[in-house]
Amino acid sequence: MSNPLKTIIIGFGQISTGFSEDPEMAKHFKYATHAQVLADNEKFSLEAVVDPSDKAIEIAKSKWRIPIAVKNIEELPKSFSPEIAVIATPPDCRKEILSKLPSLKGIILEKPIGTNIKDSQKFVNECKNRGLTVQVNFWRRGDEFFQKLANGELEKMIGKPQVAFGLYGNGLKNNGSHLIDFAKMLFGNIKDISVPFNESAYLEGPIKNDVNISFSLNFSDNINVAFQPVPFKNYREVGIDIWGEKGRLALLQESLGIYYYPKSRNRGLLNEFEIASDNLIKVNPTCGMALFRLYDNLFKAIKTGENLWSTLDGAMIVDEVIHNILSEI
Repeated sequence: MSNPLKTIIIGFGQISTGFSEDPEMAKHFKYATHAQVLADNEKFSLEAVVDPSDKAIEIAKSKWRIPIAVKNIEELPKSFSPEIAVIATPPDCRKEILSKLPSLKGIILEKPIGTNIKDSQKFVNECKNRGLTVQVNFWRRGDEFFQKLANGELEKMIGKPQVAFGLYGNGLKNNGSHLIDFAKMLFGNIKDISVPFNESAYLEGPIKNDVNISFSLNFSDNINVAFQPVPFKNYREVGIDIWGEKGRLALLQESLGIYYYPKSRNRGLLNEFEIASDNLIKVNPTCGMALFRLYDNLFKAIKTGENLWSTLDGAMIVDEVIHNILSEI
């Protein structure tokens, strides 16, 4: 493709390259990392990596053949003017990164936006002042099947949702933020936040001092979603189980397990109904292409003005929800 967008990755850790080494993940996710997407997506040209780790620099050079690999932004060649930045650093240095990359047109941003709500808002304001197009990597928004659910397929399958249950682990700002955004994608605007059991909170996850806590969100159609953390030292889960008026849909096993349970005649009482929880129908997941599709959507947003799927304003709402949850501790 002519004139692909010049791209730089800042922070070359797990989500940028590390997960591509996991053989189990490779079975299900064709594109688990930014480097994998950028290696195959002709709309972008990955030309530089910035990371303070010697190991990360070596991987960038030897495995991905990236021409420029340096430990800090100041070492970049003065002639290099990136148009896209993939920002996968801890959130405490992001506004400084923006100030050092004046040529940017767009960003792929890892969550959370900032270390606190004030810093998040400063970053959002700076991006808007510069007219940057920012796609936040809430990757479920790029999942083809999940988009169909959000656009009417969910109600078609199970009727109007009545109640849902979410499970997450490894941090509220980490996986918890993904699940909050996913629920917002499926159910709309959040009306109320409740934190009934703050004494059960515990620290766990890759983000420093990240909390795992029980909470519930009430959405605009009076759909209540209760979220519960599970320690990843036992097993992993980031998923949501939705009970509608005429069926149940469970999106579990970190979106790899999608199970539909229809409504059926109750086996214990005449003229009553039940959800056939022992008669599930499996739905093939489409999550392996979600990250790739987010990049395509960013490209179209920059070139043609197409609406972004995972906006900075939407991510800011998630940051505000997390701020309100943490204020209850």
